[in-house]
Amino acid sequence: MQRILPLYSPPIRSYLFHAYPLSILAQADAYLPWLYSTHIQLFNFPGEELKFYTHPFCTRHEVRHLYFSTCPFLDVQTIDRQVLGLGTADFVPWIVSCIDRGYYVQTDVDFFYLPNRPHYQRHHFIHEVLVSGYDTENRILVLSGFDEQGGYAISHVPFDAVEQASSFTREGHIQQALEAGRSLPPWFLQAMEDRPRVFLYEYLPDSLYAFDPCAVAEQLADYLSAADTSRHYRLLAAPREDGFWGKAIYRFLQHELKNPAAYRDISWRILWEHKTCMQARLQYMEEQGYLDPEKQLGMRFGAIERKVRSLRLVLLRWKTQQRPDTLARASGTLATLAAEEQPLLGRVLEALSR
Repeated sequence: MQRILPLYSPPIRSYLFHAYPLSILAQADAYLPWLYSTHIQLFNFPGEELKFYTHPFCTRHEVRHLYFSTCPFLDVQTIDRQVLGLGTADFVPWIVSCIDRGYYVQTDVDFFYLPNRPHYQRHHFIHEVLVSGYDTENRILVLSGFDEQGGYAISHVPFDAVEQASSFTREGHIQQALEAGRSLPPWFLQAMEDRPRVFLYEYLPDSLYAFDPCAVAEQLADYLSAADTSRHYRLLAAPREDGFWGKAIYRFLQHELKNPAAYRDISWRILWEHKTCMQARLQYMEEQGYLDPEKQLGMRFGAIERKVRSLRLVLLRWKTQQRPDTLARASGTLATLAAEEQPLLGRVLEALSR
């Protein structure tokens, strides 16, 4: 017996907490008005990666906060796996039963035991996978996540490997990480606080969402003024201090270029994904009459997206070639991009504010 729930290519995949829900939603275009009304603001805190601001809790590190969802097309349930009271041998059958009821299952696993993963048989690493299907005859689960090459991929993994990968404990993993002597980020213990955890995603295809131009204008205003969007929601989640918000993230990115030891691939992928989403948003608003198509703001922003994509490829090549002049040229390109983006998005905000 087998069942595989549909998944499609997500518009954002740098982080799994974006890629997993969006890969479910991408099976129909009905979610796009919600996507284009959100995923506008960017933020960064010292020592951390660049991220999208998507909900009031997303600046936190606990996994239960990362997957908080305000999307009407997705019902998200989450529980500490220890509360389930399931032994290792019972966990995979439980996953199968959830998929039979139409739930996608996200669970924490130790990548040390999963084939075709960067950490396979190298060192222990706890992260989440999304299970979207099963084949009981061949004893296989269908898993999504990053493969050994770092790409976002779907793979077929034996039941036994998933059982073994699910057998870790929070305390045991923390001890392993400390004994291995690896350099741990300052937020590591906070991120492990509520693991292992299970999320169930139920797709709600009959939901409705109307594009919200006022929400877009509010977030865009914060982006252009480098304002901390989280302060609007202080009654829900206490704002964090010392972050870079909106256009201020260009200062953070310039710091990466001037300090190669601080360089992170993911920052530049997120920057590019932000521009691809922004271009799609502007084109959507032109199609729906929120922006004047004759002003071609979507097409003009497409030129910025292409430049950011090229800049990211230049930096990926720099990692292997290490040419000393590359980062200086990249810094100049980034400054030009920031200067070009400001007036263009300013015109979008002006049109939405009328």
